[in-house]
Amino acid sequence: MIECKIILVDDHSLLREGLKAVIEEYPEWKIVGEASNGVDLLAMLKKVSCDLVVLDIAMPEMDGLTALKEITSRFPHVKVLMLSMLNDFTHFEKAKNLGAAGFMSKEDAGDELCRAIQKILSGKIYVSPSVSNLLAERQLNNMDSVNLQSIEVLTKREKQILAMIARGMTNKEVANDLEISIHTVENHRANLSEKLGSKNVASLVQFAIQKGLI
Repeated sequence: MIECKIILVDDHSLLREGLKAVIEEYPEWKIVGEASNGVDLLAMLKKVSCDLVVLDIAMPEMDGLTALKEITSRFPHVKVLMLSMLNDFTHFEKAKNLGAAGFMSKEDAGDELCRAIQKILSGKIYVSPSVSNLLAERQLNNMDSVNLQSIEVLTKREKQILAMIARGMTNKEVANDLEISIHTVENHRANLSEKLGSKNVASLVQFAIQKGLI
């Protein structure tokens, strides 16, 4: 198992004790510090060698997301596993964009902490089960909103291009087949996404299948 120096950051001492109990079962992992807010954490990182910070989001003085931004800027070698009481997509998205190496719901922490640390140390991104379920549910909801749209909102050309996209054709292939410019194809794709409320190709394909276009 990879050696790792860890700092625990949460304003609830009982939670830190619980996390510490799990981590201390692995002799290769060493807790080198604890803090109850982002301000104390950043001061500690100036003095203590650390590989991983387990960081709560909701804390006084400086919250976890603000601290994460500082860590990725000032201590880029330090990996961060975010903890949250809330299974909140917005928090997850912000943490991911700020460079977090993992995102864990506190309800998963007892069973998943070891797996999370191992995955992060191996260079992978970790997302805990309850957060993964939230993301999957959100994606399904997005697809459902597309499926509720009527095919009648599309023009004949848009239906034609949607069917070609669903068959896996590239913009260039569509343009060549229809004898139009790639720019025109891109405009049609943008219109399709806007009309159907689609954010990805998968939902467009699902819509095309359900509406019998392919």
